[in-house]
Amino acid sequence: MNIEDITLSFSSLKQFSKSPAHFVGYKNKVFKQSAPMRRGWLTHLLTLEPEKAKDLTILDVSTRANKKYKEAVAENDKGEQGVFTAKEVIDAKILSNAVMQHPLASKLINEAIVVEKHLKWSMPTGFNNEKPVKFHGFADIIGQDYIADLKVTDNEPKKMQRWVLDNLYHMQIALYKEAVWNGNAYMYSHITEGLDIKKKAFKCYPKCYLITVDPNSPHGVVVYQLSDEMVKEGLKIAELEINLFAQWFEAWNGDDKNVKSYDCYEDDEAMILDLPSWYK
Repeated sequence: MNIEDITLSFSSLKQFSKSPAHFVGYKNKVFKQSAPMRRGWLTHLLTLEPEKAKDLTILDVSTRANKKYKEAVAENDKGEQGVFTAKEVIDAKILSNAVMQHPLASKLINEAIVVEKHLKWSMPTGFNNEKPVKFHGFADIIGQDYIADLKVTDNEPKKMQRWVLDNLYHMQIALYKEAVWNGNAYMYSHITEGLDIKKKAFKCYPKCYLITVDPNSPHGVVVYQLSDEMVKEGLKIAELEINLFAQWFEAWNGDDKNVKSYDCYEDDEAMILDLPSWYK
């Protein structure tokens, strides 16, 4: 397979980091929105692009199993992504209001130069004459000297460090940072093109934030700034996974069958499960 024929995203690279089989399964999956996914998508819309809420079909029905709801979905061009129950909208609005009432969260959103920006960029593979691999993704919030992502999650501080690392969200924001700012810390012109900002050619060392809101009452909002070390580690992981992906992809014949999952790390042998270092 030719690496130039594929475009990766954070999500697809994250799946490959688990195994090649997870990547193939992700690419072939027919996506259906879960309740948390719908809540997260709707919270993003109401917080970052509230003017688009008028395009939604909102029904006063008790559940998505309701006949009226199913009929509306069938008639809507966007399917379930264009139809929501009144309760779903009310619940998401509570989260959106909580975010916008937080001083720093609202400042980061209100002072953004662009939100929900579709990014397209390339990353070197470090393999086969440095052939690049194309990426795309959506950055929630881009400011003149910062990038931020909005997450709906249990944001208890003592849990967040592990949650970010387990879900590779430091890799996600590091990738988006690479897409927006070049190595000399200048914002790429394709990001600022068409935007009414005072200074387009400015040099900065952008900060990376996670704006988190708890879906559970009392819906606390916490803004986390990722340390430079964490962002650098995220980029390091991305570069490693891209290199491994490029090697695997160019050797792969495109056959979805017999692509190995976790078993690819051991050949007819049991994997040793030991105590973690922190436990010893």
